[in-house]
Amino acid sequence: MAQPTRTITGTYTNPTTQQPATGRIVLATLPAVWTDTDGGEILAGGGTFEVVDGALSRPLVVTDAPGVEPATGRYWVYEERLVGMPYRRRVFELPEGDGSPIKISTIIAADPEQAGYTPVEGPPGPPGDAGPQPPLGAAGAGANIALRSTDPTTTNARTPTAHAASHGSGGTDPVAPAAIGAETPAAAQTKANAAQAAAEATAAGALAAHAADTTDVHGITDTSSLETSAGAAGKVSAHAAASDPHGDRAWATGQFYPLASGNALNGFLDDALLRIADLETRVTNAEAETRTAVKTADEPITNNTLQDDDHLALSVVANGWYEVAMYLDVEGDPAADISMGWTVPAGAALSWTENGVSAGNTNNIGSIKLQRNDAATASGVGIIAAGSAVLPRGVLRVAGTGGTLQFRWAQTSTNASPTILKAGSMLKLTRIA
Repeated sequence: MAQPTRTITGTYTNPTTQQPATGRIVLATLPAVWTDTDGGEILAGGGTFEVVDGALSRPLVVTDAPGVEPATGRYWVYEERLVGMPYRRRVFELPEGDGSPIKISTIIAADPEQAGYTPVEGPPGPPGDAGPQPPLGAAGAGANIALRSTDPTTTNARTPTAHAASHGSGGTDPVAPAAIGAETPAAAQTKANAAQAAAEATAAGALAAHAADTTDVHGITDTSSLETSAGAAGKVSAHAAASDPHGDRAWATGQFYPLASGNALNGFLDDALLRIADLETRVTNAEAETRTAVKTADEPITNNTLQDDDHLALSVVANGWYEVAMYLDVEGDPAADISMGWTVPAGAALSWTENGVSAGNTNNIGSIKLQRNDAATASGVGIIAAGSAVLPRGVLRVAGTGGTLQFRWAQTSTNASPTILKAGSMLKLTRIA
């Protein structure tokens, strides 16, 4: 039976270029297989999805869906594989809640080093019953007795309010300096003036006595040991001209790497860092070489006019070469069969083959159709009501214009009984040049 889903959305920006990020998001169930009460496997909506214009939006079966096994312990595994950004993996719950879309940033941990499981809070439950209340009594009746509101000990009880401003200057209840034994401003100023005058008088007396004393007040009686100005100038000049007057140059030579050699080594280090960055870029690009589009729901058609498939389309870049591989799980009236075709970017060349049983087949046993077709050619194969596997293959060569490779299909012969392309069918592109 159909299970409730909830759409997750994400917006991604490359922190270096500040442009919408490119790459893939992988969503997988944990455990890998969920089943309903009838034992059938549930297609929960996971897969590998291309980030388009820096955004992603996918409907996923919620982890608290009823009638699903295992009954508990169901999670979604989320992986970010974005170009130029670190790989990130998280495991999260996705409750149904109100069923509205939810951002991926609100249900996974932001710290890349944080542990994986991130529960999401669901709607609040009903309030519980009030617990037992203690009996009422008088003051001091016991630790487990509640005090009555009319108890006399509660009379005029209140919480003090802030009132410091009322005690300040200009307040309603100012505190005078004398009330706390503080010096008045006038008295403090008088004492300061007296101390300053006394200090000035003492300094003036000492200076006058020093100036009037003609003896050797500094105790320097022998000047023979003092350097003349000419001698001092000569020694300064000799010191400045010496190659290593303090010996620090010889010491530094034995302690530090020479500047010239250091510059050369720095060049090697810079080159190594550039090569490492190039390897990281190549690994990131290699991870993005193979991309997959998966059908997340059955799609029925009851006419023979080719139309775009709802899910099987992938973007391609200018001048890229791609290997095309498909798995189509299809069922329908053998009288209707299935025809297939493509839409490719302008100037692109596609060589492909059907790789299915011949038309009109009734038991999936018979000739395999391997006709070579181009992008403009539609071709059909046989299917049966019990289900058939069709495995188209090919090579796409994109010219100077990028765009989208779109799979198209319809009934070979119009039939009221629908031809159904089942969920789980997929289109895979691997870049080969």
